[in-house]
Amino acid sequence: MSRSTNQTGLLRRSAVVFGLGQLGAVFAEGWLKAGRPVVPITRGVDVGVVHGELPEPAIVLVGVGEAALAEVLGALPASYLARAALVQNELLPRSWSGACPAGEDPNVAVVWFEKKAGKLIHSIRPTALHGPQAKILAESLDQLHLPYFIAESPEVRDFELVLKNLYILALNLGGLAFPRTAGELWREHQGLLAPLCEELVRLQSGLLGRELDVGKLMLGLEAAIEADPAHGARGRTAEDRLRRAVGQASALGLELPVLASLAGEHLS
Repeated sequence: MSRSTNQTGLLRRSAVVFGLGQLGAVFAEGWLKAGRPVVPITRGVDVGVVHGELPEPAIVLVGVGEAALAEVLGALPASYLARAALVQNELLPRSWSGACPAGEDPNVAVVWFEKKAGKLIHSIRPTALHGPQAKILAESLDQLHLPYFIAESPEVRDFELVLKNLYILALNLGGLAFPRTAGELWREHQGLLAPLCEELVRLQSGLLGRELDVGKLMLGLEAAIEADPAHGARGRTAEDRLRRAVGQASALGLELPVLASLAGEHLS
């Protein structure tokens, strides 16, 4: 086999990673351990130059924050968009529908692990993987011994996305009022959490465009909280998440009084 053939094979096995934050770095580490070349795209790197040298990688992990997602997707070359894998919180199909061609969804990883500086990776429940490159995502998690499963249908993917959104939003927004642990918030403040979760499911249903199984979601939420009851409830972006949720409810014409009350108390 010629040297150029070897190089072409390596290029086509490569994983391009946009953003080396918490999640991007974890997936990159797993791929490197599996022997897969990783090409990082950080600020200041010309995507066009990378695309010219690597037009058809195996997968393109988009690990940027939620606020930057639309801009990054809009700037991806078509061959990168076709191999994109999204890992952000608060994802739903509408998050990528404006960038992807109709009927062509990206890969999605509904991530339930976190990696903080100086600490081991901590997983709350299995990560859900969906899309044509799901096995490549799984390859990374296998190397790191992180649990996952393949979501075989868009319906399973969407349920997992909504469950993760419910977990993030319920704890962050509930934590604004009661900055406790997840377990304490669930056990001691159901007077707030129960109606808040009902409103959040209504909001997610509106954003998704179809009704959701509230009972199944609440069982999943309870199980996730019980798996890590010491997890802090209020995140550093809680106010931003509340502001975004209130704006989404307004755009959909939904009256959500618990969200409105939290906004009145915690947003200037």
